[in-house]
Amino acid sequence: MYNPMRICTAAEMREIDHIAETEYGIPAALLMENAGRAAAQIILERYEGAGRDTEILIFAGKGNNAGDAFVVARRFLCLERRVRIFHLEPEEHLHGATRANFQILKKLKAKLTLLDNVGELQAFFNSSPGPHTVVDGILGTGFKGRLEGLYYDVVEMINAQNINEVIALDIPSGVSGDTGEVGGTSILATYTISFGFPKLGHFLPPGAPRRGELMNVDISLPPRFRKEGDKFLLMKQPLTRLLSSRDRYGHKNSFGHTLLIGGSPGRIGAITMAARACHKMGTGLVTVASWEDAFQTLVVKLPDETMSVSLDLERSDNSEYIRILESYSSVVIGPGLGQRARGKDLVEGLLTHYDGPVVIDADALNIVSANKLHELLIRRRAPTVLTPHAGEMARLLDVPVETILKDPAQAVKDAVDRTHAIVMLKGAATLVGSPDQVLYLNHYPNDGMATAGSGDVLAGMIGGLLGQHLDPFQGTLLGIYLHSLAGDFAAKSLGHRAMTAPDIIENISNAFKEIKATPEPGLPVEGRARLL
Repeated sequence: MYNPMRICTAAEMREIDHIAETEYGIPAALLMENAGRAAAQIILERYEGAGRDTEILIFAGKGNNAGDAFVVARRFLCLERRVRIFHLEPEEHLHGATRANFQILKKLKAKLTLLDNVGELQAFFNSSPGPHTVVDGILGTGFKGRLEGLYYDVVEMINAQNINEVIALDIPSGVSGDTGEVGGTSILATYTISFGFPKLGHFLPPGAPRRGELMNVDISLPPRFRKEGDKFLLMKQPLTRLLSSRDRYGHKNSFGHTLLIGGSPGRIGAITMAARACHKMGTGLVTVASWEDAFQTLVVKLPDETMSVSLDLERSDNSEYIRILESYSSVVIGPGLGQRARGKDLVEGLLTHYDGPVVIDADALNIVSANKLHELLIRRRAPTVLTPHAGEMARLLDVPVETILKDPAQAVKDAVDRTHAIVMLKGAATLVGSPDQVLYLNHYPNDGMATAGSGDVLAGMIGGLLGQHLDPFQGTLLGIYLHSLAGDFAAKSLGHRAMTAPDIIENISNAFKEIKATPEPGLPVEGRARLL
């Protein structure tokens, strides 16, 4: 599968820069120049009057991020724009290309102010009400911990001003490039320009909302780095290729038969929505199985085209259940299933005897966790997809939910190790890990999808695709992306507050049309921003 956009940790980006210099002879100063030049170009494209109608305020720390900011300052000075540089560290604390670019600014007689305390900055803002354009080069993606002292005070002072344009270089200062954690405070950016490759922290809360709009620019890194790595951003272009042409002469049995198991008294809606979503994926046949005491209510609510089966496990063993599994090309289990005692037998029987792809969702996930069925997942030869939200993931790994929220990428990797399954961690930024340790991130924040039934719809969509014999990991990625697109269409037509899970289902057809439309352009050329 074509990898559309690599995502890095801070350490991986440092290693890429090191290899570029030591193996390819690309000096750090050139990468810094490319980053600063691209950023200056983007700022001018977005705000043509920057430095003319406003004064550009450059804020710099002491690392490479500061060096990028010094290049931006020089580019604007050479265009005869108004620029003022506030640096939080003295010249002797600067090193390498960062110090060299600072010395160029001195020779250009730039307005350089070393901030010893925040009072100097406060006095400036009191005497110069603006308008201002702020460029944040204080701290880069490698920041960890909490902002303290002068750094904290300066960030808070910038945020307190009425500034329309705040541009963060690589990442807003105070946000971790690896986890999105905020170290007490951070720059609130209008938009962020990332260099080389975006970082995990650009997409993970609570830092993600603080970056504003995100753009990525190439800084002339060797092309091998785009293909290497184990983390990628889920984007439209490669997924379009998964939608191969269907056999126009095919019949219903040509396109798979998906079984959905779930529903219980008072919780029929979950499995009903999953079934409706499954039909919308182009699945040839859909059957729903539920407990006997919920069956009559279920039959009334299911779409006419859906078949149904009653699970009479309360009075007999599950041999009949095991027998009927053989006729299905995929199984979804969990939506509305409940936590009754025989649920464990149901899940165990499925994991032990069914040799096709299984999507384990909601109550079935909790049954796995409560009964420690991880070993059954490991022993399965067929693919398994787990769909936890943060709380379900915490139960699956037997850790506090705070651990999941603090480092969701690591949580996904741990869950894959514990289960040998495809694991998605649902959220505003959904992470998906595969048994071969590749991680994809779907960044499509939509608060309208934080609604009852949204996860049931997603489980049905993925089950329907896997039932049509798509590669399990690629089918999971495609289902997640289509789910996000359908939610976006629903939000645009109904509003984020008013949309519901059935509205997502109704927009699946629009999502298919969108993903088959003209593909996105390829990777950006140097200095050309790619909106993420």
